[in-house]
Amino acid sequence: MKVPVSPFLMAPESAVSHGGWHLTTAEGDVLLPAELDHWDFRSTLALSAAVAVDRRAVAESCQLEVGSGLVVLVTAHSDHTRSEQPVLRVEVPHQDRFDLALQLDLPGHELGGRLTLRTMLVTNDPKPLSRLAPQDPGSVLWRGRQSTQLQGIGAQFPTDASDFTVTRPESAGAAWDLNVNLDDPDAAFLSAARLTLNTGLPAVQALLDGATDRATEQLRATLHWDVTRQLVVMALESDEVVAADMDPEATSVEGVLRNVLARVWPSTSPVVVRGWWRDDRARVETAVQHHCGVVP
Repeated sequence: MKVPVSPFLMAPESAVSHGGWHLTTAEGDVLLPAELDHWDFRSTLALSAAVAVDRRAVAESCQLEVGSGLVVLVTAHSDHTRSEQPVLRVEVPHQDRFDLALQLDLPGHELGGRLTLRTMLVTNDPKPLSRLAPQDPGSVLWRGRQSTQLQGIGAQFPTDASDFTVTRPESAGAAWDLNVNLDDPDAAFLSAARLTLNTGLPAVQALLDGATDRATEQLRATLHWDVTRQLVVMALESDEVVAADMDPEATSVEGVLRNVLARVWPSTSPVVVRGWWRDDRARVETAVQHHCGVVP
């Protein structure tokens, strides 16, 4: 395993205390779980965390003047959007020790898959006392990381499970079945779609039980890819979807399928993507694989 080595002194773990990210619910704040089984892409994720910074300990360990500028920076990375962006920036007051109450809201339509929150203590105005001290603004002195799985079972679809040897004996070896009723493009997507998982397969049952081993992670990635691929095909074969305007708040079958295309090809017209589908399907298939990250 490769261990990253910083080119300058960093703060010890004891200099910064992070109480963990908490999810704000109607019943109060609860520690952000490893998986949010009932997450809805139409909702906003309200999060909070308590962070305490011992400025003097940071300065002494990093060989900086106590008056150096310090900032707590939080970034969010989502597997589906494949981008990492800053979501919160808080300056640390000039006190020996200060407790910060961090709060942020993440729009659901910008999320999906594994959400990773990185909390960093950064110096924006370093005043080094030695050559080993951080010299440049933006130097990261401490970092913490916390993740949760948003695009798990039931994240964007009404999901159920059954033993296919009983309910679908002709497809007993299939891992799942996605069904979307396309008869009414204006119907609510959540009432028109259904993802059924085959509990007759031990690997799928392990997925439902919340296993986190490598095989389950691969199965989860394959599920995400296959469902996305099927939705892309449905979207490209629908005249209504291709002609529709993208609306992140849409909840209809037409709107959700249009948003799927926008997530995979954010800057390309659906008309162009449909042309690729007709003339060069491998190009579309490869793009979906890239978007979903078939190999975790």
